[in-house]
Amino acid sequence: MGTIRRVRHPSGKTVWQARWRDPAWKQRNKNFPRKADAERHLTTMESRKLAGVYVDPRSGKIRFDEWSQQVEGARIRGRPSTRNRDEWLLRSLVRPTFAEMPIGSVQPVTVHQWLAELAAQGYAPSTIRMAYQILARIFDAAVESGLLARTPCRGARLPKIERSEMRFLSPAEINQLAEAIHPRYRALVLTGAYSGSRFGELAALDADHYEPLRRTIRIDRALSEVNGRIRIAEPKTRAAVRAVTLPAWLVEMLAEHLATWPVTDNGLLFSAPEGGYLRRTFRRRFWKPAVEASVGEPMRFHDLRHTHVALLIKQGVHPAIIASRLGHTSVKTVLDVYGHLYEGLDRDAANALAPPWDASDVVAMWSRTDSDAKAEG
Repeated sequence: MGTIRRVRHPSGKTVWQARWRDPAWKQRNKNFPRKADAERHLTTMESRKLAGVYVDPRSGKIRFDEWSQQVEGARIRGRPSTRNRDEWLLRSLVRPTFAEMPIGSVQPVTVHQWLAELAAQGYAPSTIRMAYQILARIFDAAVESGLLARTPCRGARLPKIERSEMRFLSPAEINQLAEAIHPRYRALVLTGAYSGSRFGELAALDADHYEPLRRTIRIDRALSEVNGRIRIAEPKTRAAVRAVTLPAWLVEMLAEHLATWPVTDNGLLFSAPEGGYLRRTFRRRFWKPAVEASVGEPMRFHDLRHTHVALLIKQGVHPAIIASRLGHTSVKTVLDVYGHLYEGLDRDAANALAPPWDASDVVAMWSRTDSDAKAEG
């Protein structure tokens, strides 16, 4: 057990000193102006030792900036786009507030105030949530490393993310958009709408991953552009690696496309006018002018993926098949995101149920007498 004694501070003041031994049997002490505070601290240290969650009070003195660099430097690096995003969030939103603070001095109220300030500055809820996740990850690492007993990232009320408005085109509108865009990218628009593939997946699609005889495209990589550099990488999840069957008429369209714009040296089905990979400039040079000339804003390339789902749901395709075509890991994702499109299908299903009898049978059923029923029984 520890002890408490009255000592004279070098400044001349009398203080109460709590003395105890840590789990390594090293002598520790801390001074308090009141005896009750020293007793409370000593009780806390002893209880933490018994519970196996003892933390050296001095370990929380490391600055957040120093600790965050250690944590982030030890992380397994993910996709370049994700890494670039996290570095920006840490540099621009997290470190300005916490960099010089000892990690042990950060309290939940400090984190709550920081979240409120980000919201007041107008940052999007999704951005605030991602910044908070980085902060929480750094403090979780401090707890796991024995620097802190508890993380200050607790009890926070994060802003709600309003689901972005999705747009669904009709087949006629898909054709309008395909006709309005540069002929080089007409097949790209149709493939996006009738395969549900993402822009990055189609931008990385090459002849080796297209099998016209089997009417399939194989998705096992995607293009991303980070800081002006093109990178081809595997999809984020295992489910995103998939084979998507195309309608027969789209295979014919792709044949016409490739006859006019043959695959490039790197085998791409859809390439930039210069022959290389499609870049972000595609949106400004080709996509937006076509949208404005046909279906009108707002309209993102990703809305072609939403459109694909709407077309499948309208045809009564099972959610499991839709999830497989999109590369989702669970049917739940389809139902959560597109559940509102199923409204009305329940009524259609009920209307499709024919009775097991003719109308004349119903009349006869209700016109029977009790004696008839007893006779049959």
